[in-house]
Parts: sequence; C-alpha cells; structure tokens
Amino acid sequence: MNNFLEVVWINIFYNIVSILIGLIVLSFGIIKIIKEKKLLFPIICIVHSILFIAFGILGFFVPEEYSFIPILAILAFVITLIVFFLTVGKKEKQ
Repeated sequence: MNNFLEVVWINIFYNIVSILIGLIVLSFGIIKIIKEKKLLFPIICIVHSILFIAFGILGFFVPEEYSFIPILAILAFVITLIVFFLTVGKKEKQ
C-alpha cells in the first residue's frame, strides 16, 4: 500500500511542476512577443507551454498503470524546447 501512495504523490508532483513550467514558459513567450517583434521562437514557446499545461492536467486523470505516459511526454517537451532554444532562439538574436 505504501508503494501505491508514493507513486501517486510523485505523479502529482510531476503534474504540478509541469503546469508551473507551462505557466512560466507561457509568460516568457508573451513577453518575447511584446518586447521583440519576431514571432517564430515565442510561438514555439507558447505551443510548448500549452502542451505542458495540458499534459500536467491530463496526468491527474490518467489511470495509475499508464501514469508514465504524461511524464515521458513532459520530458520530451522539455528536450524539444531546449533544442528549439539552442537552435532557433540563438539564430533570432544574431
């Protein structure tokens, strides 16, 4: 029974962190649109933030045996956002 509670609390932690990261990235994307008139990287940030928030909320409703799917999706979003930041984000500054 203790293992069940640990898994649930860890999933709740990842879901809440995903929603918080989504809100931070969303505010970053909106600020970039306001400050700089370039749209490619801020739109990528906004799309990723919507995905973070959606999968963070979805993680609360996924059955326990499939709880790894939202966590892996969140990890994939982090990796793709880092890749876009290193490639597209740096090109726009130059």
